[in-house]
Amino acid sequence: MTAIQLIRRSLGCALYLFCILILSACSAQPQPLVFGEPVWADGETSAYRVTNREGRIVGAATFRVQTGGQHLKKDGWTLIREINDTGRRERATIEMQAAGFRPVYSNLVRTDSDGSQVVETRIERTQVDIDLTNHQGATVYERVQVPSDIRDERTLPLILRALPLAQGYATRINSFLPVVGQMERVTVRVRRIESVVVPAGVFDTWIVELKSNERTTKAWVAQTAPYPVVKFIDGRSRATFDLTDYKVASG
Repeated sequence: MTAIQLIRRSLGCALYLFCILILSACSAQPQPLVFGEPVWADGETSAYRVTNREGRIVGAATFRVQTGGQHLKKDGWTLIREINDTGRRERATIEMQAAGFRPVYSNLVRTDSDGSQVVETRIERTQVDIDLTNHQGATVYERVQVPSDIRDERTLPLILRALPLAQGYATRINSFLPVVGQMERVTVRVRRIESVVVPAGVFDTWIVELKSNERTTKAWVAQTAPYPVVKFIDGRSRATFDLTDYKVASG
């Protein structure tokens, strides 16, 4: 075998091994869902600029985290999410357990020119009771059964920060949104590292994909503690949220 043949053979083997590594990384099986300790604190607030799918600024949003909650039997967290866009205001309050961040209660008030709609949800193990009140004040009641390990879809941008994000990391989450009364199996996967510019500054981030059968949400999570979500694209509305201000709790 000539020297050139030896070099070609060596390069071919290296290329083969490289391809195997790439394919292995792409096909990595999701890991069991295990959360670390919360990286947020009582009083943390994230503010975002909201643009629609055409890139036009349509409003603003704030996400605030507080300890405890009125419907929690033990320690836990409350996420308050407020979104104001063209002609509509939405305020969602979600209370979740400290262990595993499972929701126990949520309240959504959506206000527009026609008045207000309210969705109140109580969760006990696998049973979800939903009260939906329309603009005219009429209330309908719904009871659905879900897996015991669901998380509220609206909390996913928060709680994914407590996952051990790293290159090639993947896991799955059972996600539930009371407004539609539907459970989805969401695959969470770290796609790559990216430096991203938002109004709040420049951040080195993990791009995290949250994919279900029907939609995909993308989140840019800062790589340094406390790992704020500096940008995300909502899989339902296709709206983009860019961080404009981030305040940690004063202690």
